[in-house]
Amino acid sequence: MNRQEKKGRKVSSKSFWRSLRYVTQYWQLKVVVTLVVLNTILTMFSPSIIGSIIDVVKSVASGTEFIPTRGMGVILYGILEPLANWTSQTLSWDIDTATLGVFAFSLIFVAAFTSLFSYIQRYLSAFVYQGAEYNIRNDLYNSLLEQSFSFYDQQRTGQLMARATTDIGQLSRFYRMSFSMIISTLLTAILVLYNVFSISFPLTMLYLVLVPLTMVSAYVYSKKVRPFWARTRQQFGDITSVLQENLMGLRVVRGFAMESYEEQKLSDACMTYFDTRVATARIRGLYGPIGTFLTSIGTVLIIYYGGIQIMNNAMTVGSLVAFYFYVQRLGRPIRMISMMTSNIQQAATAADRIFEIIDAEVDVSDKEDAIELREIEGRLVFENVGFSYDGENMVLKDIDIIAEPGKTIAILGATGSGKSTIINLIPRFYDITQGRITIDGVDLRDVAIKSLRSHIGIVRQDPFIFSTTLRENIAFGMEDARLEDIRAAAARANIADFIESLPDGYDTTVGERGVTVSGGQKQRLVIARALLKNPKILILDDSTSSVDTETEFEIQRALKELFEDRTTFIITQRLSSVKDADYIIVLEDGVIVEEGSHDELMAEDGIYRKLYQTQIAEARGEEVAQ
Repeated sequence: MNRQEKKGRKVSSKSFWRSLRYVTQYWQLKVVVTLVVLNTILTMFSPSIIGSIIDVVKSVASGTEFIPTRGMGVILYGILEPLANWTSQTLSWDIDTATLGVFAFSLIFVAAFTSLFSYIQRYLSAFVYQGAEYNIRNDLYNSLLEQSFSFYDQQRTGQLMARATTDIGQLSRFYRMSFSMIISTLLTAILVLYNVFSISFPLTMLYLVLVPLTMVSAYVYSKKVRPFWARTRQQFGDITSVLQENLMGLRVVRGFAMESYEEQKLSDACMTYFDTRVATARIRGLYGPIGTFLTSIGTVLIIYYGGIQIMNNAMTVGSLVAFYFYVQRLGRPIRMISMMTSNIQQAATAADRIFEIIDAEVDVSDKEDAIELREIEGRLVFENVGFSYDGENMVLKDIDIIAEPGKTIAILGATGSGKSTIINLIPRFYDITQGRITIDGVDLRDVAIKSLRSHIGIVRQDPFIFSTTLRENIAFGMEDARLEDIRAAAARANIADFIESLPDGYDTTVGERGVTVSGGQKQRLVIARALLKNPKILILDDSTSSVDTETEFEIQRALKELFEDRTTFIITQRLSSVKDADYIIVLEDGVIVEEGSHDELMAEDGIYRKLYQTQIAEARGEEVAQ
C-alpha cells in the first residue's frame, strides 16, 4: 500500500468514527444497546437448555444422577431448580417430570421475550438510524448550500449527487444492519467462549486452532477489498455525472446527432463500474467460502473428538450437543467477520466522501463581527479591484467604479472580458483578490452575506425556473408575498397577460427547469421575481437577450420607472438597452478601456462608437464598413 492509500485509510477511519456521533446522540440508542445485550444473553441460554433436556431424559432413562451442563447451564439450573421443585410440589409431579417440563417451558419463555425485545429494538433502531440519516443528509445539504461558487467550479454535479444519495444510503445501511450486529457479535463471542471453555477445555482449544486462519482470511479480504469500494464510489459518481449531463443537454445531443457518441461514453463508464464490481465480487466470492470451509472442518473435529469423550464418559451427550450449538453460534460471528469488515469499509469510504463535502472550506464567509445591513442608499465603489479565479491569472485588473445611488451603470465588452465577473463580486459570490469594494462606505467583506444579498436583485442571462407554480417562482425568496404584489411585478415584467391567459393562472405548474415556457417568458419571470423583491441594487446580466426587440422595449420601459430609486448594473450586448445609462464602462481583457456617458463615448473614435455604429447598421440592414 502506497503512502497516498495509507493516508486515505487514516482519513476514512477518522471519518467513520465521526459518523457514529450521528447515532450516539440519541438516548434511544442506549435502550437499543440494552435490548441487544439482553437478547444476546437470553439466546445464549438456549443451547444449555437443550443440552440439559437431553441429559435429564438420559438420566431418568438410565437411572443416573442428572448433572447440569457447565457454563451458563449451571446458572440456568440454579434459576430453574427451585421452580422445578415448586412445580413438583404444587402439581404433585415427580421431580424428573417437573424438571423436564420447566426446562422445556423455559425455551418458550426465551423465545417470547427475545421476540418482544426484538420488536422494541427494531422500532427504536428505526427511530435512531433514520434520525441519524436525516441529520447527516441535512448537514451535507446545508454545506452544499453554503459553499462558494469556486467550490462548484471544481466539482461535478453527478459526483455531488452520488454522495448525497448513494454514499448516505451506504452509511444508513451500516447504521441499520451492522451497528447492532457488531455489538451482538462481540457479546456472543465472549459468552460462547465462556461456555465452550467451561464445557470442555481440550475440545475448545482444538476448535480454536482454526480461528487464526479465519482471522487472517478476514484481514487479507479487508486489505484487498478496500481500494475497490473507494473505486466503486468514484465510478458510480462518474456514471451519475454522464447521465446528468446527457439529460440536461438532451436537445444539444440530439441536435448534433451525437446519440451514439454519448451512448458509448455512458457505456464505457458503466463497463468500468461493471468491471470493478465484478472484481469485488470475485474477492468476496473467494474469501466467503474459505470461512465456511474452515467452519466445516471445526464441526468435524467437534463430532469426532466429542464422540470419543462421550465414549470415555468424560462428557455427556447433552454437553456435546450444547457445545455444538455454542460453536455454531461462534461460527456465525466468525463467518460474519468478512461481511462486517466489508460493511465497515464501505461505510468508512462513504463517510470519508460525505465529510469531504461537509468539511469543505467555504471561500466566502462572514466575519465574526460581520455588519448587518438594515437600510442602504446603494452607493457602490470599486477601488483598484483585481480578481483571479485560480490565484495566478488575473481576470480583472485595476477596476475603479463609482456607482451613485439611483444611477444606472452599463458594462460592455466582448465574451471573456470580465463583465459577469464584476457583477459576481457585488453579492460576494466570489471575494476580490486585491483592492476593495464598498457599499455605502462599508467594505463588502465586513458585511453579513445574507443581509448584503437581501438588498440585491439579480436577473441573469440563463434564467432558472423551479419546477413549481408560476406564483411560487415569482415569489421565490419572499415570504408571505401577496398575490396582488406578485401580479404587479408580473405586469411590470410584461408577463402578466401570458400568465392570466393560462387555465390555472398563477397556480400553473411549470416543468423541470421551466421547459414548458419559452426563453423570453423565463426571463420575464425572473425579472418579475427581482422586481417583487424590490432591491436597492439591481443587476441585469444580459437579461433581455432571449426576447424580441418589441418585448425588450416594453420591459425596459417598465424598468425605467424603477431605476430612479435603485443602483442598477446592466450587462448586455444590445447597445440600445444602455444608451440611456448614466455611466457606461467598456471592458477589454479585464481592464476598463473606455468609460463615460453615451454622448461622451460617441464623441470618441473608440470601441463603443464602433460597436454602436455596427449594431445600428445591422438593424437597418446596411453593410458594415470595415
